[in-house]
Amino acid sequence: MLAAALAALILAPAARAQDLIRNTIPQRWIEPLMVEDLPELKYPGYFDDLDKARAQSWAGRYKLSLVTLRKIHDPKPEQLTTIAWVKGNSLANLGRVDEALKALNDPRRFKLKDKPETSVADDPNIQLLRAQVLTDAGRNEESLALLHEVVKSDPDSWGGHYLLGSVSEQMGDLDTARAEYAWFVDAPREILAKWEAGQHGGAGTGGPLDSARDIVYFGRAVDRWAILNKKYANNNALPKMILNIFLRAGEIDPEYWPAHEAAAEYYLSHDDKEKAVGELKSVLAANPQDPGTLSLLGEIMLSAYDFGQVDGCVDALRKIDQHSPAADLLETRSLLRQHQPRLALEPVQRVLARQPKNIEALGLLAAVQALRLHDDEMEKALAEVDQIDVSHNNASAYLEVAEQLAEMWQYPRALAKYQIVVQRAPWLADALNGLGLLYTRIGEEDKAYATLFEARQLDPFNVATTNYMRLMDTMRSFTRVEFPHFTVVFDAQADPIIGEYVGQYMESVYAEVCGDFKYEPPRKTLLEVFPTTDSFSVRTTGMPGAETYGASFGPVMTAISPRKGATMGTFNWARVLRHEFTHVMNESATEQRCPRWLTEGLAVWEERVPFRFNWVPQALYQAAHGDKLFTIAELPNALIHPKKPHDGEMAYMEAFWIVRYLDATYGHDSVLKLLDGYKQAKNNDDAFTYACGLTAPQFEKAFFAWAKDQVAKWGYDSDTTAKYDKLKADAEKAKDAKDYEEAARIWEQVVEIRPLDLLPHQRLAGLYIALKQPDKAIEHLQTLQKLELSDDRYAKAIARIYKKDTRFDDAAKFALQAIYVDPYDLSAHELLRDVYQENGNADGLAREQRVIPLLEKWIEEQQSKQ
Repeated sequence: MLAAALAALILAPAARAQDLIRNTIPQRWIEPLMVEDLPELKYPGYFDDLDKARAQSWAGRYKLSLVTLRKIHDPKPEQLTTIAWVKGNSLANLGRVDEALKALNDPRRFKLKDKPETSVADDPNIQLLRAQVLTDAGRNEESLALLHEVVKSDPDSWGGHYLLGSVSEQMGDLDTARAEYAWFVDAPREILAKWEAGQHGGAGTGGPLDSARDIVYFGRAVDRWAILNKKYANNNALPKMILNIFLRAGEIDPEYWPAHEAAAEYYLSHDDKEKAVGELKSVLAANPQDPGTLSLLGEIMLSAYDFGQVDGCVDALRKIDQHSPAADLLETRSLLRQHQPRLALEPVQRVLARQPKNIEALGLLAAVQALRLHDDEMEKALAEVDQIDVSHNNASAYLEVAEQLAEMWQYPRALAKYQIVVQRAPWLADALNGLGLLYTRIGEEDKAYATLFEARQLDPFNVATTNYMRLMDTMRSFTRVEFPHFTVVFDAQADPIIGEYVGQYMESVYAEVCGDFKYEPPRKTLLEVFPTTDSFSVRTTGMPGAETYGASFGPVMTAISPRKGATMGTFNWARVLRHEFTHVMNESATEQRCPRWLTEGLAVWEERVPFRFNWVPQALYQAAHGDKLFTIAELPNALIHPKKPHDGEMAYMEAFWIVRYLDATYGHDSVLKLLDGYKQAKNNDDAFTYACGLTAPQFEKAFFAWAKDQVAKWGYDSDTTAKYDKLKADAEKAKDAKDYEEAARIWEQVVEIRPLDLLPHQRLAGLYIALKQPDKAIEHLQTLQKLELSDDRYAKAIARIYKKDTRFDDAAKFALQAIYVDPYDLSAHELLRDVYQENGNADGLAREQRVIPLLEKWIEEQQSKQ
């Protein structure tokens, strides 16, 4: 259990909210989904070359389908449109857009029996594909012109009406979009009535109900109609109906994988990622190289901060199309999520070089410039979007900027953009969700509740919103205790004694932490303690499943209750909360521009421990001694996306050591100047030059030498290891022989040659207690207690020794430390009560006399539930 708790803390307690999301997605559905080697397709014996080419294109074997098409000579008239469709589809997916459009504009005319003469380019299926290719290539005006012709020549074209609505919506022409989507509701009334009545028709009845493709158009259109017209509000039947539409498409044609893709997009629009991935798995089984599916999968993995799989999706897209805009857009989003806006500029600019009117790319460009603090360039990009948008009132690009700013804790700037989005697109549940969650991040819970309530009215089935609303309803019964600099919120029924300790502890360290940074936050910090892992996870990430102890975002800190039961068990919550408050300080002081690695290093520094886990010294020795420390540029990725199991904690420790080195070598003001440099949006070189007169590479060279010198005497070289092993064996032999003095003498030698190893301290503490040398025992117990995370035995042992020696103030200090680790340990409270009686601490005694009866009652209630 202890090992599990320590392992969990490797990624925390310092983790911010975004670092926790990875844990909310079950491993069973984030396992690699991309197919490296495409399996060979099998065909029925009656398939000719055209049948094979069509199957190959449909299954994502785009190049192979083009090769197969070359085998067809002198095609028959009835084959011309199929050949054009296969060629156009494959070329478009390969990124060869001009060639695809040429194939789809085939002017050859032909006549089939009982049908008028037509051309390949005028075939309805060809026209719809051509419109989609034009749209995907960012040529929306051409696509719109074509689609208007499609619905004019065929007023009953389901695909024509849906695509015309979709492209119009992208262009900001919402009146046309609403009208085209409404066609599916108003024109074929008998079809909608059948769906609402659960009578979906049957195969062979003829008409659109027999076409899987048209049914998918129908489902997509009704979904967009409902969103744009706020029809999901108070309509529990509509979501089920739409999902049944996609299910019906699969029944008609089990091989029509776009039905699964549409269902995945629908689930994603309601933030149900697990079901979305299930649908995408079905798509990838049928077509492992569908660009749309790979893009969707990449976005889901990005929301989980699984950058390895995001990179896999980017690579897969580029294997299909070397210049894939979808890959560039996904890479841009990934780099932004990794806090690298400068690097994100290049891929988004590549998209705009090919598609200068791509609104998604322009929105991302605006977000990149916003995060680079180039607000003039951000506004320029947004103005360009408004010029392209037919309504001149675009919401999607502003939403992109708002979301990216919120992700980087730029809350005031994000708030302004969210408010614009909500004003421009009041039907957009995503904007209200984002705004509501932003309010929770800054502690504006009343505004959060009202905003999320409005979002839930628009979309009652959004998973994250529903989770937050349920939690916020529960939190209304939580107790709220005000302190001078903190507001503590907790569940008094589940945690009856939290309020007695957490706020007072935070106030006791407030002046010290603020003094370290010469800064005080401009407002109270909200500290919320949750009674279960699920409630903590939902508050922190929007979903259950995160496993860590605490998090911070803006002026809000969250923590899980430090007790056994529906939590992660006991832990040193004082260390965790001091760590998290450091993040609050750093981000506030730098206006949320402190790099992740630096605030983690400072937070570990504030824990006042030499290292956090007993395996760290040897690993750090090997890294520093072997010249394998991370560069400053590598630290962010090591923290967010560690390649090896220990990389994350090594990055924490190295960041901590950088702070130590700066403080020791250039003075504490250099640390503060580094923070100020980042506040001014300086890059690494300029920030370090500003702080200590060295560029980042120059600093690294000096720091690496210092680190190697630090670890040189830690005793992990081969000669010392051999000596250590012998001394350890000798010491254990002496202990077994009950020669405790000899055993202690040998273990003291072990401490000298390997000073950071905890085992000798454990042995010596026990030996000196047995030898009745309490002062020496305390020396080693304090070393252990300082580093202990989830067990209060060392703190209690020290307190009892001091109490016996009538050193009551020291005893009180360590009895309180025991409560900082396990506030539900009755024996720790009784010990502290007895010490307070002895040293005359009336306030402390009164508190323990209040707490102990509450704790006894709580323990009795817990036992009765078992």
